[in-house]
Amino acid sequence: MLRNVLEDYLSSINERDFDYPLSSLLQAMGFYDIHFTHGAVEFGKDFIAKRNEEGFEYQYAIQSKKGDINQSLWRNEIKGQLEEAILSDLSHPQFNTVLPRKIVLVTTGRLIGNARLATQEFKIKLENNEQIQEIVFWEKEQLAEFSELYGLAGIHQNTAKGLKGFAQFYLAYSKAIEGNLSEREIEEFSRLWLDENLDYRKRILRASIETEIISLKLIEKGLLYEAITFYLSLARVVMQTTYENDDAFVIKIYQEIISNKIVPLCKEFLSQFKLYWEENEKSLLQLCLKENSMPMLQYLVWGTRVLDICSLYFFLTKDKAVQDEIANLLLDFTEKEECCGHIPSDRYAVSIVWALLLLIQCKKIDAALNLIKRSTIWLCDRVENGFGLGRYEADEYEEVATLLGYPFECVKVEKNTSSFLATVLVDLAAFIGDPKFYADVVNDVAACEIAYNYWQFP
Repeated sequence: MLRNVLEDYLSSINERDFDYPLSSLLQAMGFYDIHFTHGAVEFGKDFIAKRNEEGFEYQYAIQSKKGDINQSLWRNEIKGQLEEAILSDLSHPQFNTVLPRKIVLVTTGRLIGNARLATQEFKIKLENNEQIQEIVFWEKEQLAEFSELYGLAGIHQNTAKGLKGFAQFYLAYSKAIEGNLSEREIEEFSRLWLDENLDYRKRILRASIETEIISLKLIEKGLLYEAITFYLSLARVVMQTTYENDDAFVIKIYQEIISNKIVPLCKEFLSQFKLYWEENEKSLLQLCLKENSMPMLQYLVWGTRVLDICSLYFFLTKDKAVQDEIANLLLDFTEKEECCGHIPSDRYAVSIVWALLLLIQCKKIDAALNLIKRSTIWLCDRVENGFGLGRYEADEYEEVATLLGYPFECVKVEKNTSSFLATVLVDLAAFIGDPKFYADVVNDVAACEIAYNYWQFP
């Protein structure tokens, strides 16, 4: 079953989508000094890497391609690239021209038709002439085998913990196919990657493969927010490993995740949202009424999601014009949508933090003050007139019951007067630097006898 999942993934991806999973796979297979060299001056080498084999060190040049390779593609494009990789010493400064050289052609498909015979003839001729130490072809089956051996199957060993991880992977994968995998389930699943007993290279490979496989299905279903959550979780495990070693390659993987996955997905999410929002008279509630059985709750949740992705994209992009466009969208959204500042539970408080930092960065102080004010009034009203807001650790039922269950005797939920959101709002009010406004927020929280909740990331 796992082999089928891996081969399905390899058949579905674009050429450059496999770059950082391939990087992680190479590292797990014992390659080192790995560099991504794809571009206008690659000289037939998408990657270069070294590996020790039977006491000898080899310099590898690796070319990666998407899909099946037929005779025409081999003759007109790939053969020339491999010849350039073999004959040219030009590449990255770390490319060692003295070491014996090996060439790898990686394809997410297969060699088909006469291409298989042509590649074998090419391989035998060059190896016999001692122009190259070895030419290796990795097709879809070999990539799936390596991913299974060095990645999922090699990591999910026959232990109770390993089998549990395997089961949860298949559960998450099946839910992604069905289109009902939640961001909460994604975050909880991704904690399995934070296993410090596992070598950091295998940890990254496992997380990379599982993220790519499941995110592909999420994107196919249009669940961009959930896919972004997966890549953020992957970035978290990569960042964790930087505290354990000084491997520069880990930083490169992290940067690739940001630039090649998270930023493009944020851009796509906001492009789609802006289009739909403007088509519906800039009313998020109208969008929620069309597609959900509990539109008011979805309205609150989607309000936080827009704040999240606007802020994430703003701080990750380096394009000033794009930042200005995002800031204007966020400002327009917070002015027009009542849901801004009306968070469903403490779990969503972080969306207020990033939105405030964006507004402050853009010198939109009045808008920042207004967002804190609206959030404070919302919190105080929920505590005074209801059960408060769900705790950070609350599940979906407890969140809904705490928010809406106070008029009903049959709903058994204890009133929550401890609030992580209160901690966030008071800290942000202090950060803005307006003493009077800060005092007003503190007094409002104190008047409702709300206890500050300190919550530390595990």
